[in-house]
Amino acid sequence: MSKAQFYILRQVAVATLFIAVTLTVVVWLTQSTRFFKLILNRGLSLDVFLELTSLLVPSFLLITLPIALFLATVFVLTKMLNDRELVVMRSAGMSDLGLAAPVIALGVLGTMVCYFISLYLLPASFKQFRDLQDDVRSNFSVRLIQEGAFTNFGDKLTIYVRERVGDEVRGVLVQDNRDKARTVTMMAERGTVTFSETGPRVLMGRGNRQERDRETGKIATLYFERYSFDFALGKPRRRVYVKPNERFLGELLSPGGNPGDRRNRSKLIAEGHNRLIAPLYALTLPILALVIMLAGQFNKRGQGVRIVLVLTAAALCEGAAIGLANSAAKQNLLIVPAYANAILPIVVGMVLLVRTDWLSALAGRIERQAGDGAGEERPAGA
Repeated sequence: MSKAQFYILRQVAVATLFIAVTLTVVVWLTQSTRFFKLILNRGLSLDVFLELTSLLVPSFLLITLPIALFLATVFVLTKMLNDRELVVMRSAGMSDLGLAAPVIALGVLGTMVCYFISLYLLPASFKQFRDLQDDVRSNFSVRLIQEGAFTNFGDKLTIYVRERVGDEVRGVLVQDNRDKARTVTMMAERGTVTFSETGPRVLMGRGNRQERDRETGKIATLYFERYSFDFALGKPRRRVYVKPNERFLGELLSPGGNPGDRRNRSKLIAEGHNRLIAPLYALTLPILALVIMLAGQFNKRGQGVRIVLVLTAAALCEGAAIGLANSAAKQNLLIVPAYANAILPIVVGMVLLVRTDWLSALAGRIERQAGDGAGEERPAGA
């Protein structure tokens, strides 16, 4: 790799990293707002909140990384065109393919990273996200730990905690009416919240348990030094159907025979193919930018037309990708056009970059349509 190519590689790589991080943080902040209610209503701790939302980052990167590569390519090439750097490099004998090689290399690397995210990191992180989300939603102890509040779990169970110090709660009162034959009232000086297979549990110390028979009205009192009370309302929910984003590629392309898989067979297969298609846009979008931004000669009036064209082309390509992905979930025959939408720009773009005569013809057509031919510097003999 020449110094000029390394210079382009460094410029695009730095811009890609900056844009990818910025976009990912913005998307993360936007999506994290829907989990704020878990902090406000259920007392979710900050570390659990960060762990929960960070598991969504791989799905964000699969979208933001191709866009970052595209925007970085457009930004760097526009800057180099305006600063006449590309003019100097072309005068030194560099071809369009030579100028494009660093960006293509980054696109290939980005595609490999996206495939790692799509085929492994995405399903693994989503599975962990769903498990943690279910634990948070079924963990009623966070409501119990709220100080100075009577908390009703339905109309059968009421719990009060006077104070909390770390993992220890003090001044515990429990009114349990779940048994139709008797009511139970428990009071304890202190307790510690633990977790079992059936859910949260309080280990109470120095208290009493009063049991009242509903028919006779007799009360039996038990004083204890240690007593365990399980206040989970039933068994934890088990997810029978595994969602598509939690499955690995083999599970998507070859769905099982259970009712849920049979009912969603088309959706699962489409999701599997989308896992293979989505990473390709880390190469498709930069090549679109290269073909349009390198077309023709330097324009003294600026690169506004090229920027509009490249943004329009990328928007159409991304719009088609989203539309085909959604439609393919209902009709799997549209998977073929979805592949074509990602692969054809790569093939055509590489041909245009290699065949300079085709590229020159394309540049002339763009310039004539823009009505800006008079302001172009044309090569000798044109």
